[in-house]
Amino acid sequence: MVHQTILAAGSMLRLLPKLLGNYFGATPSAITTSFGPSGALRSKIEAGHACALFISATSVHTDALVEKQILKTSDILGLNSTVLLHQKSLNVSEESAVHRILDPNLALGMSTTGLDPSADDLEILRKISANSGVDTQSLRSRIRIITGGREIPNSPQGRNQYGWIMETQDVDLLLTFQSNAIEATDDNPQLQFCNLPEKVRVDGYYGIGISPNADQELVGFYNWLLSDVGQGYLRHNGFEAITNSRSGG
Repeated sequence: MVHQTILAAGSMLRLLPKLLGNYFGATPSAITTSFGPSGALRSKIEAGHACALFISATSVHTDALVEKQILKTSDILGLNSTVLLHQKSLNVSEESAVHRILDPNLALGMSTTGLDPSADDLEILRKISANSGVDTQSLRSRIRIITGGREIPNSPQGRNQYGWIMETQDVDLLLTFQSNAIEATDDNPQLQFCNLPEKVRVDGYYGIGISPNADQELVGFYNWLLSDVGQGYLRHNGFEAITNSRSGG
């Protein structure tokens, strides 16, 4: 395989290596992965940055790159919804989730791609604000940003960053994608998660697109992700399968 670069949303930081390992046996040395906010990655690709495969937290970006003939195809990889990860002792439900989020006595965290949250990262706070009357900035001032590994302190080797921080750093609640929540609860048995009400939930319809210059082995990986087997693996890791695949743009 010739050298190939995969750019992916920050929320794929831990999952993508697992996917590559599942398909290839181990991540091929010819593949380089890079993670960041989806919008910023799209801008890099538009500016000419090498990208054989792009996984975005919204299909808007992969669709746009197909329209510009930078990517060959855009498909829906799956749905990864925002959930509320919480200490089991709090006994939070979908019905009580917003009330608990607004409780100033509870320490609230939010997972983001980087330490400087993007507009996409903050969309859920705007929705909570619009449905509660609480000022967005007031909510933002309470938020502890947790990036999954880019902040200090960092989790010990073998521990999940979200699970470890919620165990050791007095974080009661964490707004994050379901795929992250599953990894955190696997790491920390004192955690569980619940769905958020539809009126405040942010649904990530992840897009995946491939370059016309991608190596055929990477094309095979792309097709595997959209196959029943690949979708089953994604479902096990928090994604909901979306049947309206739109191969070819």
